Amino acid sequence: MKKLRGRQTGHKHSEETKLKIGAALTQKIYFNCDYCGGRSCDKPSSYNRNKHHYCDRSCYSSDRKSWKREDQQAYKNGGMGELERSRRRKCRSDANHAIYQGKLLRSPCEECGMEIAEAHHDDYSKPLTVRWLCFKHHREFHHESPELIK
Repeated sequence: MKKLRGRQTGHKHSEETKLKIGAALTQKIYFNCDYCGGRSCDKPSSYNRNKHHYCDRSCYSSDRKSWKREDQQAYKNGGMGELERSRRRKCRSDANHAIYQGKLLRSPCEECGMEIAEAHHDDYSKPLTVRWLCFKHHREFHHESPELIK
């Protein structure tokens, strides 16, 4: 007769294994909340998954609101205003409509010739004047010219 293993029907853990499982499930890590500084605890698996640790959801959302603006490119020093964002959004929309209507044809990447390429605008006042770059080269271009990422 074959020996049963794992979670098969009829399998029973030994008492030693039951104690180990119970100890692992009741284990807690204590920490101070990153937002309010209050003391809290969590399971090791949950604690190790996160970079920031909060005592509850309200502390998380309050802290998220405070650092959200600092992380977003648009709010950094020299970031774009609403007028510039809307101008760029309209330019991209016009280019997408031209592609859909067949007035602007997709081309391979100018750098490597890859068939799947993204439209890149050097000048947002000319929506139909685009350079075609693959994902990799488009990101490399913006990395070399970070002032254009905004």
